[in-house]
Amino acid sequence: MFGGSRCVRALGLLVALSAASPRAAVAGGFAIPEIGARKTGMGAVVGRPDELDAVYHNPAGLTLLPGTWLSISIGASLPSSDFRLRPWPGSEKFIDAPVSSDGYYPETQPTRAFGVIPFIAASTNLLSDRLWIAASLYVPNAQGGSFDPNGVTRFHLVDSYAVAGYGTLSLAWRVNDRLSIGAGLSLIYVRAYADRRLFPILAGHDLTAFLGKNADLTLDGSGLDVGWNAGVLLWPTSSLSIGAAVIGGNHLDVKGGVTVTPSDDGFLSGNPFSGTQTTGIVIPWTLLLGANLDVSRHVEIGAELRYWYYAEFQNQHTSVEGIDLLKSLDSPKNYDNSWQVSGGVRVHDLPAGLELMAGMHYDRSPAPDDTVSLDSPSFNHVGLHVGARYTIRERWRLALTYAHYWYLERSTDASLTTPPSNFEASGQNNIVTLAIEVMLGPGLVLKR
Repeated sequence: MFGGSRCVRALGLLVALSAASPRAAVAGGFAIPEIGARKTGMGAVVGRPDELDAVYHNPAGLTLLPGTWLSISIGASLPSSDFRLRPWPGSEKFIDAPVSSDGYYPETQPTRAFGVIPFIAASTNLLSDRLWIAASLYVPNAQGGSFDPNGVTRFHLVDSYAVAGYGTLSLAWRVNDRLSIGAGLSLIYVRAYADRRLFPILAGHDLTAFLGKNADLTLDGSGLDVGWNAGVLLWPTSSLSIGAAVIGGNHLDVKGGVTVTPSDDGFLSGNPFSGTQTTGIVIPWTLLLGANLDVSRHVEIGAELRYWYYAEFQNQHTSVEGIDLLKSLDSPKNYDNSWQVSGGVRVHDLPAGLELMAGMHYDRSPAPDDTVSLDSPSFNHVGLHVGARYTIRERWRLALTYAHYWYLERSTDASLTTPPSNFEASGQNNIVTLAIEVMLGPGLVLKR
């Protein structure tokens, strides 16, 4: 029997944490890798990272920027998607939308979807013409979206956002003319928020009389951790550069609260209740490999591979405090390792300091069909990149790039989420990036 608010509270939290936990990005890894002109315009940066975003892609590339540099860039991501959600047991009592002949509710789209990718960094030679230091702040994952609060998706998601920010200190050393090495140490901040309607049939019990048909459920949390990366840059010949980098993984605790607010038609209307939670999330180890080749005086080609070790994310564990009936929760994820392969061409040393870039990529999602959900969507996708970079008086570099993603259609019919997220979906994304770099002067090199 369910006669007390503590039981309702516990069951509400159970659903909240299983379906509204911090989101992974729609790309293969935790973070969207679209930072800097080379990556967003050409698709191949790891093998020749000649911009300050090297602190993110391959810190050994800082040795390609002698002197003192400042870089600022901002990317704007505008995704769109179309979802057709399947009914699930009991949903017909609360959703009166028609069901099509092939078993779906009417197609729906997010009412709002966005992402921003800011980056700022400064670097200089330090004490020697072989040693570089850089400081940077960047946000490779800041995205959010919302659905109609009265739509067919309201029991899965109404509103959410996720932010992962990095503050990084990097060092690079040019060992000789053929080899450079680099490493960075980061402070990572993660914040997440999700809001949805609580489906009131929980564990086989109909709690509509207590919660109402549209109880509101919100979850928020944040966490801090320390991360690192390291890279090498090798020049076997003057025209061929090879880069490799690794980004250390993290098991990060996101701590915060959860609140259930019964709707006006429930017995507990006007009596919101809350609990606290600690949810573990995984930022995977990442391996990056790339090579760039000058095929002529004006033409450079490049390719790279990014591999995310996401197979360790098999379960999401949550511990709960302040609620007697629920001490912990485990939510299956069953992720696979994922990867992205990309490449492109750069035409440079054109009149007036102009460079033109183009490239493509393919990205494989880590999330299997049975655990992917509307609040944490993930698609295999193909991307096309174009861009231009312009150098003024060997002091200023301005870049404008555009990347378009095609999210490949995905259909699920064996969902393990609560309520089930069986859907058919596809979409696209548009990412525009503006980057400004300026050389401020010589480095801080001691004179002999």
